Amino acid sequence: MKGERNCSVRSGIKMQDIFEKFEFSKRTGAIYEDVLKRVKPNRKREDTATGMPDDKKTPFEDAFEEYADESYIVCEAHAIVYSWLYSEPIFFDNDILVGFPRPFRNIVEHFSFGNCYMHRTDRIKAIYNRLIPMDDNVLDDEGVRRFGGDANAYGYVKGYAWSAGGYQGHTIPSYPKLLGMGVGGVLDQIESYDSKTDPADKKKKDFYKACRIIMEGFSAYITQYADKAAELASKAEDIEKREQLLTIEKTCRSISRGKPKTFLEAAQLMWFFCLWDWVDCIGRFDQYMLPFWTGSDEDKDVLTAIFMKFWEHGVHNMTISGVIPETGEDATNEITYHVLRVMRTLHETHPRMTVRVHEKTPRELMKLVVLMWSEGMSDPTLASDFNVVPSLMGYGVPERDARDYSILGCQEIEIPGKSNFGCEDGFVNLAKIFEYTLFNGRDRYADYKISIDTGNLKDYKTFDDLWNAFVKQIQYLIPIFIDLCNIGVDIRVANVSKLVKSTMTEACIERGLQHDEGGTIYNYGVIETGGHGAVGDSLYALKTLVYDTGKLTLEEVYNALDANFEGYEDIRQELLNAPKYGNDNREADEMSAKVLRMFWSEIRKFKSRRGDVFTGACSLLEGGTYYGKHTWALPDGRFTGSPLGNTIGPRTGSDKNGLTPMLNSVARMPLELGVGGSTSNVLIPTTLMENEEMREKIAATMMTFMKIGGQLAQITTATLEEMKDAQIHPDCHENLIVRVGGFSMKFIEFDKDAQDEFILRYSGMCNA
Repeated sequence: MKGERNCSVRSGIKMQDIFEKFEFSKRTGAIYEDVLKRVKPNRKREDTATGMPDDKKTPFEDAFEEYADESYIVCEAHAIVYSWLYSEPIFFDNDILVGFPRPFRNIVEHFSFGNCYMHRTDRIKAIYNRLIPMDDNVLDDEGVRRFGGDANAYGYVKGYAWSAGGYQGHTIPSYPKLLGMGVGGVLDQIESYDSKTDPADKKKKDFYKACRIIMEGFSAYITQYADKAAELASKAEDIEKREQLLTIEKTCRSISRGKPKTFLEAAQLMWFFCLWDWVDCIGRFDQYMLPFWTGSDEDKDVLTAIFMKFWEHGVHNMTISGVIPETGEDATNEITYHVLRVMRTLHETHPRMTVRVHEKTPRELMKLVVLMWSEGMSDPTLASDFNVVPSLMGYGVPERDARDYSILGCQEIEIPGKSNFGCEDGFVNLAKIFEYTLFNGRDRYADYKISIDTGNLKDYKTFDDLWNAFVKQIQYLIPIFIDLCNIGVDIRVANVSKLVKSTMTEACIERGLQHDEGGTIYNYGVIETGGHGAVGDSLYALKTLVYDTGKLTLEEVYNALDANFEGYEDIRQELLNAPKYGNDNREADEMSAKVLRMFWSEIRKFKSRRGDVFTGACSLLEGGTYYGKHTWALPDGRFTGSPLGNTIGPRTGSDKNGLTPMLNSVARMPLELGVGGSTSNVLIPTTLMENEEMREKIAATMMTFMKIGGQLAQITTATLEEMKDAQIHPDCHENLIVRVGGFSMKFIEFDKDAQDEFILRYSGMCNA
């Protein structure tokens, strides 16, 4: 392999080039123009819905009928391979790299759910129990049973208080394993462990058989592209075009079994597997590609070409920079800067990108990041090595692996190629559980009895009584919730949802276990948590205004809440003006921290069915808006239906003192327990980054936030005026990008409710 593991930027790129606009070469410029003609809208890319239309082929049905006597996992492996081999290789003019998603057929497997279908045809009905051994009905049935057979009660909880057994999807394959061993090496590994397995152990033998089918099929798929390139080359009249196709053929034949030797071969193999992995998350791209990097113009074109594949097909996240796991030294290199420069030129929302920062982060790297923000981009996100590495170690991850962490999905944290952290095992709306606490186990919004009797607000004579009642509600409901999350794991195990990932995740082959049944090295659960700001602010308002000073009575506040403050505006204003989390008020901040610490400590008492304890996280995408719609008025002065906030930050609109106080407040949260991924939405309007001096101040502010306790920072650079005008004149703001709790999207592509939440978030208003 060429290149050094610790190659730095100074080894081959001029500093002045970093800040200049990237210019495509003739060939990559042509690729860019081709992609522009066919690239799908953001939401399509977010859903990785970028393939060709349905070609009416039925690979899954065919495989499950043909291999009816085989075990489920073996049938599933054949079906996945059929789905790719039935797909015609697709070539575009000017291609450097090839490979395109499968057509949109009626049924396909997914790494989160297992087999999914759009229409339940008669043919699917006939083999349904074979195609989908366990579906979500099992989860719902258990939920109803746990609520005493009350379907309404469980329905309200499921809709308003939590989502259990949820996505459980994104993970990062071991691209270093793929590139280091090649397809043939992985097949040899499977064969080696299979040969040592007791023939009577049918489950494990079938697992190895399925993995072998996947990798043999993957090799055949690559060969299909080689054969197609050769066929097209034989017909090409243009000499340059013929040579390009022959290069593709040579590359594909080489990597169909062998280890990649050049940057081109490594990029092509990586991209093919990325397709088979549903164009999911690709981990520390600038690290595992570095050994193949020479810095040549050819390598730069290949890197630009694969980045445009990531853009066109919606790669969910890539992580760059950080530290070298073995030494802790800075890992920034030429590839780091190149992908940032290409991203800056594209000015797009995919791939989502995260830059890891630490004590030795190069000044020029932060300078480039802030420059990109100043031009209206929401990427890259910042991730703090200061926080994440010791936090992972606190959960038992060795330092070497903790240093190798990556961001995936929208904001989740994992050890690439070694872990399955559940990726959203479930979501909990703490504000709804607090609502139960205020109304004696009753969902006031739905007007339905849900949980245990702990009393109404006016029954709690002391603050400790109120706090203890809230804890009792949590302790009653959370074991039920965790059980349901674990049934979600059972469903995915039954449906072998991550079979492709299992072939390329360390320890799965060694243990003979699929990804979701504990095959990976690290198997923590992750619970996304919302509403902590509203609960903390409510508790602090009650403590100061009722229990400490007697300015308000419990009965007054209870009656005001019960009426959604109608006729009680004076009381609402008192509650509204109490100190709030997000304004650098230590006591108010500590109340929200207390809420999170209690909840995240409580879930840590339980284990995921995958094997390790549950951790906390805080990024609900648009969930804070949805959950807020179904949460009753609270003692922080919030009306029924108002947004709760989508990240670790304060409730929407409650921070009024500016950026630095808000960041100081967030840094006080117990993020060492929120290691599943807890992001902060940070507004830095472009007007605050108009010159180099201003940008340097922003860089220093964000680095300080990372050092004092921040974990993740996701940036929105749109101004309030731009967002308001975009609602009225969308055609004038087609490139206005905003960040919701985990992903970026063009403002005009959100519905009005989400747009209103953005505007409220940054308007300084509290009365939604």
